[in-house]
Amino acid sequence: MELKQPRQKTEAEALAALADRCAKAEVCIADARRLLFRWAIAPQARERIIEKLISDRFIDEERYAQAFVRDKLSFSRWGNRKIAQTLADKHIPHDIISRALEQVDPEQQQEKLETDLRRKLKSIEEKKTYKKKEKLLRFGLSRGFTPDQLIPTINHLVEGEEEEWQSGSLL
Repeated sequence: MELKQPRQKTEAEALAALADRCAKAEVCIADARRLLFRWAIAPQARERIIEKLISDRFIDEERYAQAFVRDKLSFSRWGNRKIAQTLADKHIPHDIISRALEQVDPEQQQEKLETDLRRKLKSIEEKKTYKKKEKLLRFGLSRGFTPDQLIPTINHLVEGEEEEWQSGSLL
């Protein structure tokens, strides 16, 4: 089976297509470059297109980072570490990442973390406390939370579950 190659676009077609995409959703420079490369646009033309989109404010790294942080907090429920690393992988400057992460409400993020950990704890079938804690820690770290955020929350949840078991309220 042959893979379908994307149709090559002219510089004008690529500019129009990318502007249309940028009008519908935030796009960073790295994603724009990747698309232009896939469309087989020459390197000089790629840079001209990106410069035009930046000057027309279709592409704005600051706006992109803020939207990315909002989306990943709300929908994917990621922690700051994973968000920052993903933005860095997209070549977003560190100062822009820092400003975008300032919008994070630590209390709200902690509530979401606790909700997610509580849900995960219910799905863990391990009987040993340390195994439960280990699985919760791995889960939280994979979501981009720090051990400083995770360990007290995990201890609180697991110890609370044990107390409920001992009091008979989970029977």
